[in-house]
Amino acid sequence: MSRWKKDGEVMVHITFDDVTQRFRGRTIFEHVSRDLPGGQVTAVTGANGSGKSTMLKLAAHLLQPSSGAVRVTEDGKELRRAELRARLAMVTPELRFYARLTAWENARFLLGLRGIRLTRERFRELLERVELPERAVRASAAGEFSTGMQQRLKLAVLLASDVPVWLLDEPGANLDEAGRSLVRREMRQAAAAGRLVFLATNDGREEGMADERIHLSGR
Repeated sequence: MSRWKKDGEVMVHITFDDVTQRFRGRTIFEHVSRDLPGGQVTAVTGANGSGKSTMLKLAAHLLQPSSGAVRVTEDGKELRRAELRARLAMVTPELRFYARLTAWENARFLLGLRGIRLTRERFRELLERVELPERAVRASAAGEFSTGMQQRLKLAVLLASDVPVWLLDEPGANLDEAGRSLVRREMRQAAAAGRLVFLATNDGREEGMADERIHLSGR
């Protein structure tokens, strides 16, 4: 049985309850009510500026809604503060690696913040899983990586975090077709294991493989 399912039922949910978001008097979206359960991939789509990234930040409690409520629950219990942070991971364009550190040093540092000890053997397994050749990153500083290599390394750190909630902002960005296929495959496997995958995307293939979609029209 998956650790993120209990008696066949998913344990984690994100609930948007009549959420409206405004910035500087401008309404980004309003009256959004949706329940996002674990065990599925939910895609939020829409034009640039429609609020896709904002929805992910609301889900992570990095922002508070202008009105309404966003709740994250696990096994019926609402998660807050440290408990919430420990159970979610984000991959966003805003995530930056330390340019002078190697891939190993960056991954070990980021996972260490979660209390996860990364071994060399586990790191090699992760690099293989995200199809990032170890020889290409062994001695190089992260600042020398291509954007596609950095995106694969972000995915490796996500996989190592082993959390029930994935929040992904344009996860296929800067990847070639093999990389985008890898991302879609990992999202489907995560959902099958009971994880909640919530992504912002304008990629038709990512949208097409999602179980549920939220379209933001923008204002």
